[in-house]
Amino acid sequence: MLDLRPRHDFKTELDLTPFMDVIFILLLFFIIASAFAVRGLDIDLPPARSSQALSGRVVEIRLNEDGSFLCDGVPVERAFLRYKLQDIVRGFRKTPGQLVLKAAPKAPVDALVFVVDEVRMLGGEKLMVATSRPGDDRAGSAGE
Repeated sequence: MLDLRPRHDFKTELDLTPFMDVIFILLLFFIIASAFAVRGLDIDLPPARSSQALSGRVVEIRLNEDGSFLCDGVPVERAFLRYKLQDIVRGFRKTPGQLVLKAAPKAPVDALVFVVDEVRMLGGEKLMVATSRPGDDRAGSAGE
């Protein structure tokens, strides 16, 4: 005889292939989108009303109008600035401090970018840019 009763042996497995496809596409999207993320420099240019006085160990890098550099008052050639900054950043790992860049108003921008880039490449976490309050002639305060 013929058995006409329906069989109830359905498989209860869940097919995860479409779910994995969606996860893979999202992963690719975020990997590609992160490649287009733009990194910029966040600096406050003088004058700044939010400037604050610095305390603790402060190492000053001064950028003069002719593009020359002074580290704590000692002239440093551009070729040797990387080595000086490397010593400073290593010293900050032992004794924390702040690295402050004081640029003359008519200093070349390429020299400013050079210093910021060197500090970042050497692992410096913070570089403070010295600012002055409006109406104040000296750059004795710093803003982040």
